[in-house]
Amino acid sequence: MEGFGYFTDTTSQTPSSYSDQSLESAFSRLNVSSFSQPPFSGVGYSSGPAPKYPSRRNEPTFLDDGVLGRLGLEDCWVGGSGTDHGFGGFGSNSNSNLHSDIATNWSQEPLNSLSVADLRGKIASLAKDQYGCRFFQKAMDDEPKEFTDMIFAEVVENVGHLMLDPYGNYVVQKLVEVCSEEQRTQILLRLTKNPFLFITLCLHSRGTRSVQKLMKKISTRDQISLFVSALSCGVVDLSMNINGQHIIEYCLKNFADKHKRCLLNVMIDNCISIAKDKVGCCVLQQCIDYCYGETRGRLIAAIIGEALSLAQDRYGNYVLQHLLGLKTPQVTSSLLRQFQGNYMFLSCGKYGSNVVEKCLLESEEEQSADIIRELCISPNLSMLLMHPFGNYVFQTALSVSKGLAHAFLLNLVQQYTPALLSNQYGKRVLAWRERSLRRM
Repeated sequence: MEGFGYFTDTTSQTPSSYSDQSLESAFSRLNVSSFSQPPFSGVGYSSGPAPKYPSRRNEPTFLDDGVLGRLGLEDCWVGGSGTDHGFGGFGSNSNSNLHSDIATNWSQEPLNSLSVADLRGKIASLAKDQYGCRFFQKAMDDEPKEFTDMIFAEVVENVGHLMLDPYGNYVVQKLVEVCSEEQRTQILLRLTKNPFLFITLCLHSRGTRSVQKLMKKISTRDQISLFVSALSCGVVDLSMNINGQHIIEYCLKNFADKHKRCLLNVMIDNCISIAKDKVGCCVLQQCIDYCYGETRGRLIAAIIGEALSLAQDRYGNYVLQHLLGLKTPQVTSSLLRQFQGNYMFLSCGKYGSNVVEKCLLESEEEQSADIIRELCISPNLSMLLMHPFGNYVFQTALSVSKGLAHAFLLNLVQQYTPALLSNQYGKRVLAWRERSLRRM
């Protein structure tokens, strides 16, 4: 049979015996599976690792039957770059009934030789194919504006589903980049019609890419207001999600106060739960840096009100250290008052000890002296010398103390030297003292 160069001819087989063979039976003689695959069914809303952009390397240059089915071309394949990869090309044959149902003339041509107009009515489906997504991205760059308009008209109704698709999301990203301001607004209206589904897109590993691309392209006051309003119902979830955090951080950095105020109000009401989250603590630090005036004051006051609890939290302590690092006298004084009477307790904690060290380093000389004085009058002061976490606080206290307080701490080290020599944490204090003496 012409076109099947890889089939072995035998004396028992004649050309006429191939005339009624099916494609599947032909492949069965080769001991390989048919290239027919079920159509792509889309993806759900589950998160997962972000896929890399599809590559042409080691991939066949024909579309599978599932894609051809969506094009209405179930019985043919479309070659690429004029190469048949040894298959010879499955075209119509007068001696065969394999392709008797083909009714179009362009079905055997390479996909790249087709225009967008040839695919009218099938763009949304083909956008989910790895070859189709490349084709449409190139068309939006190379073809006249009316082709982009045609793609937009067919994609806009299904834009949310395409944003979740491994390939379709690239088409949406390109469309958002090249479409007009009015079309961008229509996409935004379609996505934000249901705010809860919009939040789902923002949380999804693929959906968030398209949302971020759209977010960076919107510019008008109405677009920004619409976008931020839709986010407001999911601010807490977004702030504590590895995908959603980028959207919140962009809004904080780039939108005006009047636009992001609704987001900030929700964050202030939930700042403690956000601060105690691995991702949320980073977002909250950005929030502190990019909000101003009365809103910033309310946020900082809410954090300081729970300072003792946050200081003992594995993530919340970073938020407090960030506040101390601002070196704002009023904020620092308010935090120190919250910790007063609890410095020894915090110094023995894994996370609290970090906060106490930051207090000693970032506060004024008089304030740090008050902290050291509280530690010195504690009956458990000697315990800090050999404590896994407290020894770091003691070393920091030695480094910032002056006068009588410094002399008192050095004498304490001298008094407990025999015990410190036999303790792994005590040895660190002794090593610090030796370095200090060499510098003097």
